[in-house]
Amino acid sequence: MMKKSLIAAGIMAVGLIAAAPASAGALLTPTQTKTFAFNNLDQNFSVTFDGFDSTLGMLMSVHWSFDGLATLNNAVVNLDGEQMVGDPVPLSAIWDITVSSPVGLSASASLQTPGFTGLVPPGGPTTVGTVADAPISGMAWIENSDPVTLAAYIGGTNSVSIDFHGEGTQGGSVPATIFSGNNGFANGTVSIYYDYNLVPEPLSLGLFGLGLAGLAATRRRKLV
Repeated sequence: MMKKSLIAAGIMAVGLIAAAPASAGALLTPTQTKTFAFNNLDQNFSVTFDGFDSTLGMLMSVHWSFDGLATLNNAVVNLDGEQMVGDPVPLSAIWDITVSSPVGLSASASLQTPGFTGLVPPGGPTTVGTVADAPISGMAWIENSDPVTLAAYIGGTNSVSIDFHGEGTQGGSVPATIFSGNNGFANGTVSIYYDYNLVPEPLSLGLFGLGLAGLAATRRRKLV
């Protein structure tokens, strides 16, 4: 009776494992999301995330993205009487935002104010161009075809950094008595998640082994 019970348990274990492919397939970890903010155009900072927990399984791919809104202002300070700016080259401001992660993956967004040509009164600063609440976004990912790259994302708490870099520039024609400048700000969220294959739990492996043993015992009885 004991042998029959073991064989039955083994067959049931094999059936349970075969009937549950979803638990052994690829899953997505809960997405980690944090906020970011630029307080000025020329700024560098990092946002840190948990690295992939290798005890969960084999890392297959890494996905990350950022999404937010940005505002860019183009301004001048006029130290003389009313003057013409932007002639012959219209005056504009540009803000390049780059977001990168380990091993050189990066995405970027860029804002540019409309080119301005016209008279500017004395004093200032006088805003001559604005891009308000412009959407910025980007994404990147790596697959398991490059395990060396994926290794940079495996580790403990706060082991993965997403780096933000902002750089503002300005161009156009201005008289010597006019100072040009720009300013802006941005905020949003940055997210990362890991695509991985589960490692079978020890209990599942034990049941699977029991199932194989049960099947082998059944075959031996048929051969006798």
